[in-house]
Amino acid sequence: MRASVVVVNWKQPELTLRALDALAAQEIDEPYEVVLVENEAVPGAVDVFRAAHPDVVLVEEASNSGFAGGVTRGIAAASGEVVVLVNNDAVPDPAFLREGLAALDAGGPEVAAVSAAVVLEGLFVRTSGRGDDVLVGLDGTAWRRAGAQELPSGLSLMNGTGVELTRDGNGYDRDWLRPVADVSAADGSPDADPFGFSGGAAFIRRAALAEVGGFDETLFMYYEDLDLSWRLRLAGYRIGFAPKARIVHLHAGSSSSGSELIRRQSMRNRLAVVLRNGSPGMVGRVAVRTLVRMLKDLVGPGGAYLPRASWGRIAREVPSLVSRSVRGRERPEFLRASRREVESRLR
Repeated sequence: MRASVVVVNWKQPELTLRALDALAAQEIDEPYEVVLVENEAVPGAVDVFRAAHPDVVLVEEASNSGFAGGVTRGIAAASGEVVVLVNNDAVPDPAFLREGLAALDAGGPEVAAVSAAVVLEGLFVRTSGRGDDVLVGLDGTAWRRAGAQELPSGLSLMNGTGVELTRDGNGYDRDWLRPVADVSAADGSPDADPFGFSGGAAFIRRAALAEVGGFDETLFMYYEDLDLSWRLRLAGYRIGFAPKARIVHLHAGSSSSGSELIRRQSMRNRLAVVLRNGSPGMVGRVAVRTLVRMLKDLVGPGGAYLPRASWGRIAREVPSLVSRSVRGRERPEFLRASRREVESRLR
C-alpha cells in the first residue's frame, strides 16, 4: 500500500463525514487506504461511517486518547509506506494526495515529511475590533469572517504552511492568516522548508516515523507534531512543504481555540518538548520563562494566563516530564545533527 490516511474523530461525526467524502474522491492512481480512529467509542458510534464508507478501516478506541494517541492507534492499523494525517474538520482538495506524495518523492529520502498547504474555511475581512470571533495574524493584523454583504471583498487566508519554532520554544503556524494569493509554488523549495509539519495535514515516511519512536502519546494534544518534527530533524532529516497539496480547515472545528485546557496543554507540552529536544541554553530559557509566567499569574491572578489550579497541575507533573525527557535525550538516533545545529535556524 502506497499511503494510509489517518483521521481521528472525537464526537464530531458530521465534520468527519465531510473529510471522508473528500478522501474518497481523491484523484490519484496509486493505491491508498483511509483509517478512521474513533476516540472514546461507544456502541454504534461508527455505524454511520461504516454505512457511508464501507472501505474505511475503523479503529474503535475505548478511551479518549487525544490526537497523539489516536494517530498512534491509526498508524498501528495502517499498512501504507507513507502515513498521511488529515484533521477530521478539514476537507482536502481532489489532488491533495497526489500532490503531497509527489512533493515527498521529489524531496528524496532525506525528506522525512512534508506539510500541506492548509487554508482557512471561508472568506475574511480586516477589522479593528477584538473578540472571540477575531483572529490576529503574526503581524498583528486582525481578521473576522466576512458577512454576506462583504463576501465580494473577502480574502481567503492561510491556516498554515507548516510549523515554526522560536528560540523560546514557542511553536506557531507558519504563514498564519497570510492571504492565500501570496503563497506561491516557489515556497516548496528547500530554502523555504518549515521547521516542522502540521499534524492537521502532513505526509510522513513510515520508516522515518518508526526510527524516531513515533508520536508521544503523553502529550495528548498540541505540540505533538512539533515534537516529532524536532526529533526527525535531530535524526538528520528535512521537513518539506507541499504547496499544491491543499486542504481547507474549519479553524477550531474540533476544539475551542482559547480554552483553559488548550492554554494548559500548550504550556505543559512546550516545556516537555523543549526538555527532551532542546539544547541546554534553550532548556534554561524556557524553564526560566515558564517560572516567571507562573509567578506573575500567582501574584496577579486577575489577568492570569492560567489559574492556580492549572499551574498546580503542571507543577505536579514536572518530575515525570523531566524523567521522560532525560530518557528521550539519550536516544542516539536523535543526535546525527546537534541540537545547536538544529536550533541555528530559529529566531
